[in-house]
Amino acid sequence: MELKTMALDLGVIKPLQVGGDSPEYPAGWYIDPITGQRIFYDPNTQSFYTMAGGVFIPLGYMNPSPKQVAVGPGEKLKITISYKYSGPSITGAIEYFSIGVYGTFGFDEKMTAKNTRNLPASTTPLPYTGAYTFTIPDNVASNWDDIYCKIYGGGVPQTLFGYEDCLLIVGKDPTISDFEITDFAKV
Repeated sequence: MELKTMALDLGVIKPLQVGGDSPEYPAGWYIDPITGQRIFYDPNTQSFYTMAGGVFIPLGYMNPSPKQVAVGPGEKLKITISYKYSGPSITGAIEYFSIGVYGTFGFDEKMTAKNTRNLPASTTPLPYTGAYTFTIPDNVASNWDDIYCKIYGGGVPQTLFGYEDCLLIVGKDPTISDFEITDFAKV
């Protein structure tokens, strides 16, 4: 395997838009000059990918979370997704949900689940929602604070979206709070 260092100032590397004025790169492994991360470029999809759990995941799918939810062992966390679909009838599209740790080498999935959905033919984008409810296990770690979801399969192009730092794992470790001396007096 040959690694090539990118000699271009690309700023933050994101998936390239298909059909745009994207430069032509040869297929292969590159090193992001900003992060030092190893990434793979696929000219067929015109996208950069990172390796995560043996699966190539497009770069640029994780986003800052708009909120943070506190959950602990035994509690339930419902993740809801929404999207619009137009195109031919699809059988077996997969809505995929994952909780885990996003880091330098991609997303380390700790909990996953999926729903299967059939999508009817439509010439206009129709809205859909999907959801899955996880029960947080006793062995949850405090760094399981990221979520990503995707839809793929049945002819649907894989589409990903995720949030970083959206979960606050609580109740894992014994904690004392508001400890103080409330009074002292001569008696």
